[in-house]
Amino acid sequence: MRTWKSFPRAALVISLLLVLCAGLFAPRVEQVGAKPAMVYPATSVVISEFRFRGDTVGNPAEDEFIELYNPTTVAIDISGWELRGSNNAGGGTGTPRATIPAATVLQPGQYYLIAHNAGYTGPVTPDLTYVTGITNDGGIALTLSGGTTIIDQVGLSVGSLYKEGTPQIPLTTNVDRGYERRIGNVNGNCQDDDNNLADFFLVTPSNPQNLSSPFVFCGIPTATPTSTNTATNTFTPTNTLPPTDTPPFSPTPTLTPAPGEVVISEVAWSGTLATTNDEWIELYNTRSTPIDISGWRLVSDSGAVDIVLNGIIPGNGFFLLERARELTVSDVPSHQIYFGTLPDTGDALRLSKPDGTIVDTANGDGGSWPAGTGSTTFYSMERLMNGSVVAPDTSAGWVSNNQPTTWFAHDAANNLIHGTPGSPNFNFIATITPTLTQTRTFTPTITPTSSGIRSVIINEIAWAGTASGLADDEWIELYNPSGIPIDLTDWELRASDGTPTIILDGIIPAGGYFLLERDDDTVVSDIAANQIYTGALSNSGEILSLVDTSNKVIDTANGNGGGWPRGSSSTYGTMERIANTTDSDSAWVTNGGSPRNGKNANGGDIMGTPKNKNTTGPTPTPSRTPTATRTLPPPTVVIDPRPIINEILPRPGYDWNGDGRVDVFDEFIEIKNLTAININLKGWRLDDEANLGSDPYTLPDLVLKPGERAIFYALETNILLSDGGDTVRLINPSGKIYDAYTYAIARVEDQSICRLPDGNPGNSWFEDCIPTPNLTNSREGSVPSAPGGNAESPVCDLPDTIPADFFFAECRGYGAGIWNPLFWDATGWMDKHFLPSITGKWKSFVE
Repeated sequence: MRTWKSFPRAALVISLLLVLCAGLFAPRVEQVGAKPAMVYPATSVVISEFRFRGDTVGNPAEDEFIELYNPTTVAIDISGWELRGSNNAGGGTGTPRATIPAATVLQPGQYYLIAHNAGYTGPVTPDLTYVTGITNDGGIALTLSGGTTIIDQVGLSVGSLYKEGTPQIPLTTNVDRGYERRIGNVNGNCQDDDNNLADFFLVTPSNPQNLSSPFVFCGIPTATPTSTNTATNTFTPTNTLPPTDTPPFSPTPTLTPAPGEVVISEVAWSGTLATTNDEWIELYNTRSTPIDISGWRLVSDSGAVDIVLNGIIPGNGFFLLERARELTVSDVPSHQIYFGTLPDTGDALRLSKPDGTIVDTANGDGGSWPAGTGSTTFYSMERLMNGSVVAPDTSAGWVSNNQPTTWFAHDAANNLIHGTPGSPNFNFIATITPTLTQTRTFTPTITPTSSGIRSVIINEIAWAGTASGLADDEWIELYNPSGIPIDLTDWELRASDGTPTIILDGIIPAGGYFLLERDDDTVVSDIAANQIYTGALSNSGEILSLVDTSNKVIDTANGNGGGWPRGSSSTYGTMERIANTTDSDSAWVTNGGSPRNGKNANGGDIMGTPKNKNTTGPTPTPSRTPTATRTLPPPTVVIDPRPIINEILPRPGYDWNGDGRVDVFDEFIEIKNLTAININLKGWRLDDEANLGSDPYTLPDLVLKPGERAIFYALETNILLSDGGDTVRLINPSGKIYDAYTYAIARVEDQSICRLPDGNPGNSWFEDCIPTPNLTNSREGSVPSAPGGNAESPVCDLPDTIPADFFFAECRGYGAGIWNPLFWDATGWMDKHFLPSITGKWKSFVE
């Protein structure tokens, strides 16, 4: 619902009185005494360590390096990004120092090192070098291609063109040291206060890291960061332009709409090796239930493609559209044939529902395609996805499929298609969305053809092999927890790096096991394998996904990525699942030899339980945080990227704020703290569309503990949201948009817009939730009834998108009794409405 900008003075007075009265009874938030300084978690790739002057070895003035780091929980393609330098007078920015090569993707926790080609003397090899050095008191910026959009910047003087807040202090002595971003060391480089002095500290010796260095995930600060320099830590805003680009799953100032329940997941705009005419497009259903897309349209801005869709996309399944003929992808059946040509120079695709609601876009801002290639490689343009979380349609949300290990389909000339039509994208990370019911056990209703979540589980993984000298003797075990056999034929067990990819063949008995041995049947020498496979598991960790014939993800192992949560490369103990539990780091244990079962190829005991009951472990908790017993890699704690907007209610039908009335002041916005530290919301702001609608609301001096929520009702904020579509934005004290969501139409009362799973930092929004202020988000349940019946002022059944005069006249929340009901309800001859016989006139006011 939206506030109206102009209405009769009488109504204004009434509204103001209501607000003032309600304010007397508004709940108060208790003040928390100790308020640690806010540490803003970085939301994009950052400059994590740098130095412009080194030690006495070689040429200190050119012993330079700049280290980049991905502090987020998603992979980010940095192809074509540039490193630019400035001296202390703002010069030196005409050309980039270095341009990052194509197909460079930083995984979560991964580093990238850029160094001077002649002077650098660090202990690790740079991933990229540059020729022209940077002055000792200059600055650097990481930008998108062209240098206009700044991702991150740091400076050592006020005169540098590149800096954030107060610059750091230049180094003048020849010592091996550098500036590192906080938190630092094993806790990663996650702080981004937009203030160079506060964000960086001096480390001796320097510690440059590159693509091959161990991944480090963001951890928890042990204390409020303070500067080691003598200069003040007070944040001083400057007139320098802040970064305008954000990574996947982060809002942008342009408020790119979040992807809907169906997304455009892949576009082969250049065709295939067989012919440039054989274009194809793929859609993906992010939900676990089927969606009928009959009557939906996929239209390009140029008008060259206009497809009226017809069919059903299965839960977490794909919908393949082939141009002109079924032969375009010769060995993957299409779901629909279409006509029209996508121009190679670029176009915008828009997916909409029958009522015109835009569900998703691809290259929505027009211009050149953000990914994919033409002749001679013909790489498809693939969306970055993490289960049901899909990257917004920005240039950073798309990548080119240049991964031959993921190519399986063939074109009309029997060449491998450089993409994944009808299957998960090569960067697809399958995650299991928790069900929103209390029961997580499986019932005997599972049939041999069913594909229920965890109807078959990945039960045990010998990723390290079986013994010294037998490190290649890997094996994997599946388990059927149900009471009936399940046919696994044509199911797939996929690794996130493409190897191994196993097409399963066979039946797993009720309550039984399915043993997969690598290369031959001697891996577990005294137990027969159910299937032999090829391809090695990475000892550094990867994601395994079990997928049924409809491409539905049934189970995962190590689904959050990173190193293997359990198992050992020193004892060769296997990684064992604790009962039939949801995949998380705490759902696995390392086999310590009791129990154990089976012999290796040399006749020695296997530290595992192939085709036997697993080690009994502790009851797992739904946490992605590694426990203290993890051996490989060292324990790390993942910090979520930011405080978020967690739930929005634009059209209430219940007295949610408890003031005895049902009106627009029951609208609410819920904020949740996803970080592992306290956050003080003082100075943060909530707002709707930029420069439109309600005035911004500045949040109070309120501390949110980790995982805590805060509800802000319209009664307090006076932010009134339109039923006809609006935007909600969360803005930090520096003016940076930290989160935003744009919804289309609020058609139903008491249907909130929420993130699922609750607190998911990605754009996994659902617009059919049950309002749950200060409770876990859900799409199940019912709206409570007001004690003793309806509230004093029932909700208006009309949307606030109708003309303001009608809205005020008809809705008791605002205009009850202002107009005589007889004018609307009494009818005369031939149903004509008659004005009441009132000879007097109301007083009129001119504002």
